[in-house]
Amino acid sequence: MCVSAESPVPVCRTQSLCADIIADFMAQETEFMQVTIEGMKPATLRAGLRRALKGNEEVKLAQRGEETFLVRTDSNRK
Repeated sequence: MCVSAESPVPVCRTQSLCADIIADFMAQETEFMQVTIEGMKPATLRAGLRRALKGNEEVKLAQRGEETFLVRTDSNRK
């Protein structure tokens, strides 16, 4: 699954957008999800997700090349 948004996202909305993406992922039963936002640099996306994941032990961030993924930790897999 891939999450995309339209046009560039203002910096002030990045944090809440990342929190919403993580909440959507946690509501699903998938083990991982690729995340991309059109108009946002991959490094900016990863930084926003990393900040939004602080203190969250259920989900971790993974990077493969320029692709960014949210992954459930082993302790939460069924």
